Amino acid sequence: MKCAICGITVETIDEAVEGGWTPCFFDGEQEHEVACPSCTGTLLQMSEDGEMEVKEAFRGKLRYREQRGDVARQDHLLTAIAVLENEPGKLN
Repeated sequence: MKCAICGITVETIDEAVEGGWTPCFFDGEQEHEVACPSCTGTLLQMSEDGEMEVKEAFRGKLRYREQRGDVARQDHLLTAIAVLENEPGKLN
């Protein structure tokens, strides 16, 4: 498992449970997967509805490390476009 915020990893679910990892959390309406204890303690809080959420001061400001299917492909495409725009001679 990989922390969606900092990218630190843990090998097994048992290690994550024993280590106090947060299984999921919200940044506004967007749900994210696991967060390590360090990121949880620093950046997350319990909401009124009992869900973990990003603290107000950090909402919308974090970059997440989780990559899912279409999002990962889109990032690769945008990187390729940026390279081609910066090196017009490569198109010929």
